[in-house]
Amino acid sequence: MELVSLAKAISAQDISGSGSTIKQIDSFSSPQYSDLPLEYKLMRYSDILHRIENLRKVDQQKLLDFARLLKNKEGQKFVFLFYQREFMPQIEPGIIDRLLTVYQNQPGISRNISGLFENFRRNTSFDVDRVKRAYADSSISIHFLFITTPIKHIPGVHFKEQSDDIYSAFKEMARATGGFFDSSANTEALFKQAVEASENYYLLYYIPLNYKGDGQFKEIKVRVKNKNYKVTHRLGYIAN
Repeated sequence: MELVSLAKAISAQDISGSGSTIKQIDSFSSPQYSDLPLEYKLMRYSDILHRIENLRKVDQQKLLDFARLLKNKEGQKFVFLFYQREFMPQIEPGIIDRLLTVYQNQPGISRNISGLFENFRRNTSFDVDRVKRAYADSSISIHFLFITTPIKHIPGVHFKEQSDDIYSAFKEMARATGGFFDSSANTEALFKQAVEASENYYLLYYIPLNYKGDGQFKEIKVRVKNKNYKVTHRLGYIAN
C-alpha cells in the first residue's frame, strides 16, 4: 500500500513550474507524501523496492531441507502451495519521460529517476532442476494453486506483473511430483479442484532391473495403450 502511495505521489509531482503537486484523492492517496521533496520520495521508493526484493527471495537450501524432511515422513503426503499473482506499482513511462525532461539539469534527481526501476529484478535464485528432483524423490505430491488477482487501475501508476519467473519454477516442481497445478481468481474453487485431484490416484510398486545405488536421479516413464487416458506421475527418484 505504501509503495502504491509513493508511486502515486511521484506521478503527481509538479512538472508545470506552478510549485504545487497535483491533488488526486482516492483510496491510495497519502497526504504525508504530497508536499515532500521529490528526492525523498525517490529515496523512499527505492528503499521499499529493495526490502520487497529481499522478502521475495527464494532460499534454495530451505526448499531442499523441506523436501528432505518430507521424505522421512511416512504415509501419503500432500503439499498445497498457494502463490498469488504479484504486481509492482511503477510510474507510467510517459510521466517518467516528462520528469526526466524537467530535471535534466539536476543530475542527482534525473539519475535516480532513470535508474529507479532497474533496481527491481528477480532472477530465479535456485536451481529448478535440482529442486524439482529433490521433491520428486521425496514421495510427495505438490499441488500448486496460482491465484490470479485482478490488476488495479490507478491514474498515473502502472502495475507491472512480477510473477512469471517464480510461477514457472513452482509449476515445474508440482509437475515433477505428479501433482495438480492450475490458476484462477476463485481461490475456493481452485482449492476444491486440488483436493479432488489429490483423491484420484493409484499406488504402483515396482523393482527396477539392474538397480544401482549410485546416487543418480532415475527418471520414471509411464506408457498406456489407451490414448484417451492421461497419466500424471512423479518425475523419478534418486537411487541411494
